[in-house]
Parts: sequence; structure tokens; C-alpha cells
Amino acid sequence: MKSLFRKKEIPFVYNKYYTAAQHKWTEKMSRLTQGLSRRKLLLLLVLFTALTTGYFLYNIYNSFTDSCPASLTKADAATKIKKIQ
Repeated sequence: MKSLFRKKEIPFVYNKYYTAAQHKWTEKMSRLTQGLSRRKLLLLLVLFTALTTGYFLYNIYNSFTDSCPASLTKADAATKIKKIQ
């Protein structure tokens, strides 16, 4: 069991395309947020979190309401399946 927790001697090497994409992404995000203050960044983070939370809560609510299409609620939809004999 102790062998599972030994420190690896060889570090994990990521794919070169992954590291290139990650590097480009960090450069682009640095350029986009370069002139913004800490307060504006925090406000944008709160706004993004509130919008995504609202979107996911709407989807969850919408999935449990009775607004399902009629084709999903019909009982005869299952009768179209042929039985294997």
C-alpha cells in the first residue's frame, strides 16, 4: 500500500499541442484582462457565476415541469417497439 504513495521520479509530460494551446489561451486572456482592475474582474466573475447558475437552475426546473412534449408522455409510444420472439 505504501508503494502507491511514493513520489514519482519521472515527471508527467503533456502533449506539445496541449501545452501550445494552453500557452496561447493564457496569453489571450492576459491581453483581454490587462486593463481591468481587480474590482471589475471580481464583478465580472460574480456576474458570470450568477448567469450560469440561473441558466442551470432554469434547465433543472424546466426538466421537472409538465412542459414535456406530447410525444414523450404518450403511453402508446412504447407499443411501436417490436418484441423479439
